[in-house]
Amino acid sequence: MRLTVYFPEDSPTTHDFVGSKLTVGRLSDNDVQLDEGSVSSRHAEIELRDGHSVLRDLGSTNGTFYNGLRLKGEVPIAEGDEMYFGNVRAVYAEPIAAAPTIPAVPESSPEELVGDRGRPDNFHYMSPLAKREAPRDMFAIAGWGCAGLGLLAGAYALYVLLGA
Repeated sequence: MRLTVYFPEDSPTTHDFVGSKLTVGRLSDNDVQLDEGSVSSRHAEIELRDGHSVLRDLGSTNGTFYNGLRLKGEVPIAEGDEMYFGNVRAVYAEPIAAAPTIPAVPESSPEELVGDRGRPDNFHYMSPLAKREAPRDMFAIAGWGCAGLGLLAGAYALYVLLGA
C-alpha cells in the first residue's frame, strides 16, 4: 500500500507500508508525519482488514475528508481515492497484486459523512492566488486618531493653564 502526500510548497512524498496499519498525524511517532498546523497529533489511520483498506478519522480537530466528503467513522478506500488530513492532500494507491476491488463510493449516505458545512472553517484549497485580507475598519482608525488628538489638546491646555 502507498500514500502520496502533496504539500503546497514541497514535492509530493510517497509513503510505502507493508504492515496492517498506517497512522497519520503531526507527531513524530506516526508512520506518516505531517508537520502542518491543520493536522492533529493523531489525525487518522489506514488499516488493512480482510484484504480491504479502511480509512478512519481518529477524532481530529479539522477533520479527515474522503473524495470531498467529511469522514465520520470509517470508510473503505481504493486505488486513486483522494483524502485530506486537515489542509494536506493525499492520494491512496494499492499494490499491483491488490485484493478485490472496493467500491469507490462509501456505503454510508453523504449526509452521514458530511458535517454541517462539509469542511472545517479554516479549510481551503491549495490555490496559487493570495488569500484575501479582512478590510480595515476606517471608522475605528479615525476614532483612535481623534482620541489621540483630544489627549494632546487636553495636555496642552493644562500646560497653558498651569504655566501662566
